[in-house]
Amino acid sequence: MGALLALASAVCYGVVDFAGGLLSRRMHFAVVTFLGQIGGLLLAVVLASMVPAEAVRSTDVLWGALSGVGSGAAMHFLNRGLSRGR
Repeated sequence: MGALLALASAVCYGVVDFAGGLLSRRMHFAVVTFLGQIGGLLLAVVLASMVPAEAVRSTDVLWGALSGVGSGAAMHFLNRGLSRGR
């Protein structure tokens, strides 16, 4: 199950990076980043409700939140670069 989730995550990242690069040339890169992060959050909530955990500790939630902030910052700079590049 873990390998399947990792593969799905890699595919999602690839699709989002490609689509974000295309959209960043047509829209403001901050809007593209925001919409991408909201979409990722909604997808994570749906998947988390379908695959429930036995226990969720506060440290798990903290690491997840930090991961979201880090991903958002990285996507912001990536989309900014893609919007300005050739």
